[in-house]
Amino acid sequence: MIFEPLTLNNKVIPNRFFAQAMEGNDGENGGCPSQKTFNRYEDLARGEWGTVLVEAISVTDTSLARVNGLVINRKNLDGFKRLVDKFRKRNDRACLLFQITHSGELSGPFSRKTSLTKKSGEYHFLSTNEIDRIKDDFINAIICTEEAGADGIDLKMCHGYLGSEMIRPNNIRDDKYGTSFDNRVRFMREIVSTVRKLLKSADFIIGSRISLYEGIRGGCGTTGQNEIVEDFSEMFQVVRMMAETGMNFINVSAGIPAITGPITRPTEQSKYLAFHHLRYAKDVKDFANKNGLKIKIIGSAYSTHKEQAPCIMEEMLCRGYVDLCGFGRQIFADPYTPKKYLNNEKINWCALCSGCTNLMMKQLNDGCVVYNDYYKEIMKSAK
Repeated sequence: MIFEPLTLNNKVIPNRFFAQAMEGNDGENGGCPSQKTFNRYEDLARGEWGTVLVEAISVTDTSLARVNGLVINRKNLDGFKRLVDKFRKRNDRACLLFQITHSGELSGPFSRKTSLTKKSGEYHFLSTNEIDRIKDDFINAIICTEEAGADGIDLKMCHGYLGSEMIRPNNIRDDKYGTSFDNRVRFMREIVSTVRKLLKSADFIIGSRISLYEGIRGGCGTTGQNEIVEDFSEMFQVVRMMAETGMNFINVSAGIPAITGPITRPTEQSKYLAFHHLRYAKDVKDFANKNGLKIKIIGSAYSTHKEQAPCIMEEMLCRGYVDLCGFGRQIFADPYTPKKYLNNEKINWCALCSGCTNLMMKQLNDGCVVYNDYYKEIMKSAK
């Protein structure tokens, strides 16, 4: 089933390989894609991934996780149009999505760290009016994405960024964005319902990456601000809301890389945590099927399985547990993975060495330090 096409909101996707958002930290001039950015996505186009998700593009230049992160706005729109055009010239069949985000508490020291709850120290507490403006920034970013020519967006509600801060039970704000479930999902729901009225095409794809379980007290995947045990009952209601709001896919992830990293991206030492990701995606798919929700499910952490990944993909797809299979670190290790697998060529499988993670934490250009000489040299010079 790996190379069977899939239709996502009228877009026919040629295969089930899904390239997750991996930040290269190589934007320029205030968040515009650089030549390095173009090169990375042209390689993924040549690699024949069925779907490519362009990395964590911020809706603002004031709260960034990466010093050279991408920012989508009117000023940078031409750069994103060029990115889409270059990608399409290499591959006009693949589905190209932009991941839209705000870094919130995880913004870097060079940027403004914001929080939904009052904290001491360096965090700026966001007022209701400021959240309203950020919501408008997301809406404008999605309109820009359509103008740039992408097929759709992934609304980033995962991994500890502002979106996941918003929906977790320990968001106990006393305004319209906190405490009750309806208030905590208001941000996502109103963005989607508003933008659907503004988009030119009904075929524009809207989905979201969520952390089904974050691994923190009161985080996503728990039922109260002091709970730590996995309980998906509330997150399943998020899934229901997403489907009923007209979203087309759920990109299922877990953890917070900066806090509970091995949950999100298992290492060689913690590689068996990847099997939880298979369960997470299946649980969401089962809930959707049971309740008649017409929404596609993307699984995560397939890079961890290395050379066994295609077999696990086939199993998950054939059993109907997922619709698409997401690879993150593997797209750095070998951007040509799908094409090579189809042609029975040798694939450079991710070594799970965390080298790319180390580059990211050092705020350097990010890529594979095992197979790519450019990033090898960056890592050497950073030691």
